[in-house]
Amino acid sequence: MRLLMILVLVLVETPSLLALKQFQSAGSESFELEGDKLGESLESFASQHPKANCVESTKTRASCYQWAEVSILGMKAHPDPGCTPKIYSSAGCVQGLTGQFMEKRLISLSYAVSGTDKSEATAALKKKFGTPIIDTSEATLWSSGSAIASVVVGKATETSDGPILVTVLISNPNPK
Repeated sequence: MRLLMILVLVLVETPSLLALKQFQSAGSESFELEGDKLGESLESFASQHPKANCVESTKTRASCYQWAEVSILGMKAHPDPGCTPKIYSSAGCVQGLTGQFMEKRLISLSYAVSGTDKSEATAALKKKFGTPIIDTSEATLWSSGSAIASVVVGKATETSDGPILVTVLISNPNPK
């Protein structure tokens, strides 16, 4: 799953896709999911997600994780009980919400939920974000500037016991 996400991020920056970016609508420059928008403050995010557990990894980077009561586009996360930031990537704790912050601004937000069908999520995001630049059975990708949005279906971990997830992501690794 992580390899697929990395591949999606690399594909966004390939020259053949850069030309396609020009056709994306200007309104999708700042992608939004469930009321959270790229660039929003850590303080605002924490107030909207009081059950999130936020930790600073460096003076400029922080990550927030939430496992309880996480859902998106009609799909619900079912993580194991007792998940913590220390074990967030274990097979039982990969479902939920993860926000990544740089200089206290949201640069990446993902929702991972159990499932094998991304069709309803993709249809809802097509209405919101427009025509994707990639749309396959495994992944759908939108791009605007340096920001991306995606819906991906895949194995959550490299281990055989990892669940298959639908992951909805917005990210801008190079905020302005």
